[in-house]
Amino acid sequence: MQTLSLQVFGVSTGFVTAGAIIALSYSTVPVFLSHPNEVSLRHLRALFSSGSHIFPQLATAASTAFSVLAYTAPPASPLRYQYIVAAAGTIGIAPFTILVMKPTNMTLKEIGEQGNEGIKRSGGEQRVQELLRRFGRLNAIRGGILAMGAGVGLYAALSQRN
Repeated sequence: MQTLSLQVFGVSTGFVTAGAIIALSYSTVPVFLSHPNEVSLRHLRALFSSGSHIFPQLATAASTAFSVLAYTAPPASPLRYQYIVAAAGTIGIAPFTILVMKPTNMTLKEIGEQGNEGIKRSGGEQRVQELLRRFGRLNAIRGGILAMGAGVGLYAALSQRN
């Protein structure tokens, strides 16, 4: 029963978190692009803050579930390796965020903190719009990484049932 609970928890948490991250890219960023940049950047800062308190913890929880499943799987079995890939995929949003997204996120945050003056210094309205679009694309990729991990976890869980 413990295995089933961990499988359900890891897969569902991974997919729900991935879906939420991807939904933000496809629903929130277009709204940001349709408003004045100063307003959008203020709201983006709030989004960064709230997301940083939710998504890393959920990804860690899913990854932990898959890690425990990998640890309890038979040694050197395909199942163990599948759960290892699932664990790495679900926690993979952390290095992606730090190494790939952070420059864009920090630039947007700094521009937003400076208001209209920051927008002018950054290269203008068009530059901010480009950065917002880039954030949206990178955020969708981040959600895709997490979904890939959850998908591998689902595959492993279903293959164990046969």
